[in-house]
Amino acid sequence: MQIITIAISALLSIFSTSVMSYISMATPIGPWIAPTLVLIGALLFKVLFQSIKTAPLAHAVYAGSIGGILATALGFSFPTLYFLDPVLFNAWMAQPLYFIAIVGALAAVAGWLGIWIANACEHKLLVSEQLAFPIGQLVYKMITAITQQMRKAYELMAGFALTAVFCVLQDGIGVVKSYIPQSLGLVPATCIGFISVPTIRFDLVPFVWAVGFLTGHVIAVPLLVGAVSRVLVLDPLHRLAPFAHLSSVEFVLAFCSGLVLIGTLTSFIGLPRQLYVGIKKSFDKSSTSALFSDTGITISLIVELIALLCACCAFFSYFKFSILSQCFIVTTTMLCAYQMAAIAGKIGMALLGRFATFVMIPGILLFGFDSLQAVLVATFVEVCGGVATDTLFGRKMARSADISTSRMKYYQYFGLFVSCLTVGVVFWILINHFHLGSVHLFAQKAQARQLLIQAQQFDPYVLLLGALFGLILGRIKINPALVFGGLLMPVNLVVGLVVGGMCTWLVKEKEDYFPFWSGVFASQSIWMLLRAMLTF
Repeated sequence: MQIITIAISALLSIFSTSVMSYISMATPIGPWIAPTLVLIGALLFKVLFQSIKTAPLAHAVYAGSIGGILATALGFSFPTLYFLDPVLFNAWMAQPLYFIAIVGALAAVAGWLGIWIANACEHKLLVSEQLAFPIGQLVYKMITAITQQMRKAYELMAGFALTAVFCVLQDGIGVVKSYIPQSLGLVPATCIGFISVPTIRFDLVPFVWAVGFLTGHVIAVPLLVGAVSRVLVLDPLHRLAPFAHLSSVEFVLAFCSGLVLIGTLTSFIGLPRQLYVGIKKSFDKSSTSALFSDTGITISLIVELIALLCACCAFFSYFKFSILSQCFIVTTTMLCAYQMAAIAGKIGMALLGRFATFVMIPGILLFGFDSLQAVLVATFVEVCGGVATDTLFGRKMARSADISTSRMKYYQYFGLFVSCLTVGVVFWILINHFHLGSVHLFAQKAQARQLLIQAQQFDPYVLLLGALFGLILGRIKINPALVFGGLLMPVNLVVGLVVGGMCTWLVKEKEDYFPFWSGVFASQSIWMLLRAMLTF
């Protein structure tokens, strides 16, 4: 049983790493993969053992989910290097083994630090403060329910199988010809006065509809606002005399950079206080005694930390970071990762991007990080914080189910190991085949970070217009970061996401359909990866 559990853990880790690598670069969101892994894992255990036991399924799920959050964090930040320095990035891509080694090493040191932080603060956050860590509780409830009822797992399998058939009929394979078109035309390009409406197509991409459905109006409304604003606001503004000297690309990028800049500044307002309160709370008398009890910092954790710091030093030294800057990076990353985990323990969301920026921007100002160093720092923070958060979700689930947390730790380390071996290969295959910035790998999060780093290079007046637009969006409670995606994304991609999101309004309880749509996005993600692999 244990050998089979390890094998399923490895399979789920490879699966989640592959799927979330694609999703994080193709869309602006990163859904938690653990609930989907519960359904897939349950099917595998059912087929192999004719029964499902809670502990093995939980171990396999949270070994696999580490790869999902690790790939998400990498997909959000690492492609920024391509947009900042395409020559260097393409040189790395031309050396597959080197590229895979760099990505794997970055994932390993950051992910290892994330698990160490989870180990060190597990007792404090889960026992002393009794934070909810809602995703862990959700997974526990799903596992408890699925051991009694397999219906949701079968729904996921139905979504997976139907989408696989759709992909085969659309793309063709072997003797099977293509029968389904790639897209349907909705509106031809037209011009009405100062307003130019681009060609609007409805792409037949189930994966995009699934992502839209799973996120609902949270993503649909801002993306729609962004797409409409591009036509009704940006293009008419660009035609005004003061901006006529700018190309369309320069104007749009400057405007979006202002939007990203104001979003970053407003998110920064509360971060220093959050960190101060978190640090102060960590070092009060009761918290310190809990942290350094026999369930907190131990000799083994100290020894592990020394080895971990040596690994971090070796990695950052290779990229010519000074010792002082390394101390700054590791210290602030640990503080931010702890705060990310504490916030996620309350609301179930990991605020990866804003904390990564909170470390990256001071590093650029204090130590003069170049483009490569800035990207590495941002990615390091996101991976570390994401892995720490996901690890604690798994520990919460284990405590809820009365499963040994020590054994859960071994499986999580194993999941990290497998995902670090996998993620570089997957990234290289996807980027080499689909290319960053394309419709398939738009990498919105990475493009936003590029605009933030290069903000000082754009026209200040257009930057100001973008910032004012961001302030207006904030006042009416619309997420500027997602509006940014609607401004820059291809219209057909926005249409698919919006259609999927709007479909949630047609059903009474959208959660009832999550297993089916989870199978849909998993199936086409794997299909896209297989298509890329078949070209080599």
